[in-house]
Amino acid sequence: MQKGFRITAMMGALSMAISGSAFALDNTSFGGWTVSNGTIDHSNASICQSTDFDCSVVANGSGFKQLQVSPSASNTTADPSTSYIMTIVTDQNANSTTGIGDPNLGFYDVSFVKMQVSLGGSGSGNVNGIFGQQSISDVSGSGTSATKFKSTTNISTGWALASNSPISISQSLTDNGNTTVTGDDFSSNFYYASDNTVDGTRTGFEMSIDQKAGLASTGVASSANDVQTFSLRERQGTKLQSASPTGGYTVGSSTVSWAAGDDAKAIWLGQNINLDTSGTGGTSLGSTFGYLSMDNVAPTDTSPAATEFGFAATKSNAPWVWDNSAFNINNNTKPCLADPTGVSC
Repeated sequence: MQKGFRITAMMGALSMAISGSAFALDNTSFGGWTVSNGTIDHSNASICQSTDFDCSVVANGSGFKQLQVSPSASNTTADPSTSYIMTIVTDQNANSTTGIGDPNLGFYDVSFVKMQVSLGGSGSGNVNGIFGQQSISDVSGSGTSATKFKSTTNISTGWALASNSPISISQSLTDNGNTTVTGDDFSSNFYYASDNTVDGTRTGFEMSIDQKAGLASTGVASSANDVQTFSLRERQGTKLQSASPTGGYTVGSSTVSWAAGDDAKAIWLGQNINLDTSGTGGTSLGSTFGYLSMDNVAPTDTSPAATEFGFAATKSNAPWVWDNSAFNINNNTKPCLADPTGVSC
């Protein structure tokens, strides 16, 4: 126990016997608390405001609070022997009037662990597992010169699998670079989510990797819009719920198709660079190209990836064949040079 923590309640005897709870937590259960100079106030926490639960403090300290969350007397549908330990951890000097989701809150971790209080019986059901959310945010600078990093992880295992996605990881980094040159910036995004069985076996996953690199040079006006963009999408198993259209997709000289539950992957690369030189007749020279690869990488599919490469401006700005339903995890448009995620294309 960290120095300064005050133990204000003692837990009852705990049984590791397994059980299914008659009530479930969801993502709204994490929020509502606030923090002032490291002192966490849970009085308005969503779970504690519910008429179905009572909250009592187990331990607290600077940037730390632990609560016992138990069914209230009016909650007649819940097993009275089942409760949760809710743990909130943040920076020791943190300040936030909104808690969860506050981009200025550098770090927080909120989790629920299911406990079974022994009432003299043997008990039943599953107490193994955890329902948790963690966020790390680091912002420096201001305006267009800001460097931003954010990482959010959601985990639901064991008893928490019933009503929540098992694993979700999202990370992003944005560096807007030189404020006087619009193209001098960098952004990177990573997203991963999986479906797992209760014993931890993965049944499907989805992954998104996006990167944009501005290639502008200070003092070279013609380079302000120089950029290279990369996108990767993959869905497999339970996360790939739809088959490709009849006949598949034709990319270059090859065709690719997949069935629901296979493993579909796409990679797109686009680039636009003004070399600031002149060719025959005074025309501007540059490096403008696009590359696309689509593949079914399921073990039962032995066909090679379908790929295409082109230099035309239409090839560089967006993938020319793209399955929105399969490859756009968080939006419904194709990636482009301006935005590899496709959200603002």
